[in-house]
Amino acid sequence: MKALRDIAAYRPLLSRAVFMLTGVLLLSACATQQQIGPAPPPLLLHQGTDVEVADVDLLAVSPAMNEFLERYILQYKNRQTRVHLLTTAVTSSGVLGFDYDASRSLSAQEAFNARAGNCIGFANMMVALARASGLRASYQEVFRRPVWSSRGDTVLLMKHVNVVVEGTRMDYVMDVSGLDIHPSARRRLVDDNYAKALYLNNLGAEALLENDLPTAYAFMARAIEIAPMVTDSWVNMGVVFGRNEQLDDAITVFKRALEIDPYQYSAMSNLYEVYVEQGNLEAASVLQRKVERYRKNNPYYLLHLSDEALAEKQFDESLDLLRRAIRKQNDDHMLYFAMARTQYLSGERAAAEDSLGRARELAPQKMVAWYRRPLDELVAEHQAQQDSLTP
Repeated sequence: MKALRDIAAYRPLLSRAVFMLTGVLLLSACATQQQIGPAPPPLLLHQGTDVEVADVDLLAVSPAMNEFLERYILQYKNRQTRVHLLTTAVTSSGVLGFDYDASRSLSAQEAFNARAGNCIGFANMMVALARASGLRASYQEVFRRPVWSSRGDTVLLMKHVNVVVEGTRMDYVMDVSGLDIHPSARRRLVDDNYAKALYLNNLGAEALLENDLPTAYAFMARAIEIAPMVTDSWVNMGVVFGRNEQLDDAITVFKRALEIDPYQYSAMSNLYEVYVEQGNLEAASVLQRKVERYRKNNPYYLLHLSDEALAEKQFDESLDLLRRAIRKQNDDHMLYFAMARTQYLSGERAAAEDSLGRARELAPQKMVAWYRRPLDELVAEHQAQQDSLTP
């Protein structure tokens, strides 16, 4: 799953405040659905910007899906055989096949037609197919150590969900992500409403990445309406308010998330930033220690600290922070480019070229040409971009 920023945490920037968007591709505990307090405050935008969220049946089975089941699954009466055939059908050599694509949150029908999707798209498809085959199937949240990714200036906290199908002798876990999940990793089943809230939350996160605040708000509000105990929707709603400079409303919903889960660290971190932005240092100091401990595990927060050290020409400190960041996230070209830039500015030219080469190896195809340019040009261009963002 993804995970706004698995939200999944996203870190959009609002002047000096850093807001982390969570819940992209993640679920919360399965619990009785009841509203916690009032609905979110309204988004204060110009008239005519309201967005309606269409109700989507994520588990609807299309004629094509029924045809697939009739041809390959339903002719076998044994439940264990049906589970086995469904499991093998989605392998790379199976009759259905499926490509994991972290960027696509899809319904069951959409995922089936595309033969692709992220973990929630895959889960929707497999739950729908399994239930249409007369099998018991549920969504399952998998708890892993925090894993971060990034898109531009946004940080994504990646979390994961898969599918459990009940067999006659044992339960089967269906997972297409290829993630290395430790056998002792904590897991829990979650209900369909949580899955739908996750789907809506992801769509809202994508809208927020495009700075489409009305659409983001609409998806988050609908997710909260369906599953109000999912804290990630409240946190992401707070990010929407932060982007729209409704800081008091952002505080309200971040606190709502913490009422539901006092250990929701993304909510805590965002609330801390709002307090700092408002100059309420007394309230911020209450959260500071917990927030700093949480952030030290975030490689992109370490990158932020490294940039601050670099601005003060504290090269050794900057490089040490980047090494710590890369130990936590060693597959992101952004971190290696930051290392190359810092090494270049500190006079370590050979090491800088090595780091740039690693960044080029990890970069998406559309950025490879950019990384082939001379390092001095890249460093100068990056500095010019940073200067243009400084008020």
